[in-house]
Amino acid sequence: MKSKQSHSPTSREDHSKDIFPPFGGADKAALFLRIFIGTLLFTQAITKSQDYLWLEQLYPSILGIEPATVLSTVGVIEAIAGVMLTIGLLTRYCAVVMAAMMFAAAFIFFPHQEFAEGELKFVYTGIYITLAISGGGRYSLDTIIFSLRGKES
Repeated sequence: MKSKQSHSPTSREDHSKDIFPPFGGADKAALFLRIFIGTLLFTQAITKSQDYLWLEQLYPSILGIEPATVLSTVGVIEAIAGVMLTIGLLTRYCAVVMAAMMFAAAFIFFPHQEFAEGELKFVYTGIYITLAISGGGRYSLDTIIFSLRGKES
C-alpha cells in the first residue's frame, strides 16, 4: 500500500518557484549577461587606450600589419561591440566576432602565455558563444527592431 506524500506550501520545491519563476528567466539572464559583458568589454577598450604605449609593445604584428594598428583596431572593435552588446543590437553578430577574436588571441596571437595568464580569454569566449546561441533576448533592441520589421510586411 502506497501512502500519498503531502506537499506543504513551505516545501523547498514550492519556495524555489517563488524565487525563480519558471518563465522569463532566460530573457533576464540574457539581459544581465549582455550588460555585464558589454560593460566589461567597453571598459577594457578604454583601458587599452589609456595604456596604449605599453600595450603596443606586447601586441604582435598580424599579416604584416603594425602592432599599433592592430591594437587600435582591436580597441575600436571592443568599444563598438561593448556598446552594441549592452543595448542588444546585433547581439549574435557581435558575440560571434568577439568569440572569434578571443579565440584567436588565446591560440594564435598569444600562444606563448601560460594558461593562467590566458584563462580569462577562455571565459570571455564561453560568454560570447553563449550570447551567440541565445541572442539578445526579449529585452534587446534586436527584438524591438526585428518585431517592427515583421509588422511592416
